[in-house]
Amino acid sequence: MDKMSIMVILDNLPQIPATKAKQAFGEMLDRLRAGAPLAITSHGRIKALLSTPESWRAMELESSRGVELAERQVARTDQERVEFERLQRHAALAVELLSSDPEQQKALIDKARARVQRWRANDLCSEDYIGRWEAMLAKPVPILAKEMVSDCDGWGRSLRQNTPFTLKPQAKS
Repeated sequence: MDKMSIMVILDNLPQIPATKAKQAFGEMLDRLRAGAPLAITSHGRIKALLSTPESWRAMELESSRGVELAERQVARTDQERVEFERLQRHAALAVELLSSDPEQQKALIDKARARVQRWRANDLCSEDYIGRWEAMLAKPVPILAKEMVSDCDGWGRSLRQNTPFTLKPQAKS
């Protein structure tokens, strides 16, 4: 158990001053038998912990679940940030495509098509992505630009993660 887990457990325990603990030891044992761990304090600081082994294991398990949940929430938030950055970069590329002259558009799309062909030739990517990107790259530029930032029937995130375009890095703010 890490230090953070222990702190969470300690913060949630009922506390009793040491002087009262000395005077009411029988009452403390009754509370322990009822499954209520206690922290004994002196001058406002925890000096001892009283718990049955079963109660302690239950608190450890609950605390570790809370830490795991927090870690998963952080990971989800990080993944959402990464997807948002990918979406922003694809949106910038879509604007670049739409505002470029036809020759520049063709060069960008041809480069992306060449990368998709390399994926296919070297078996570097799933056929799902290869087929979808081939279909998208065959569409007119306005439709391609729109699809690059859309959900694409539930494939948008995956396609942006496996993109044939060379995207400019996100500017740091």
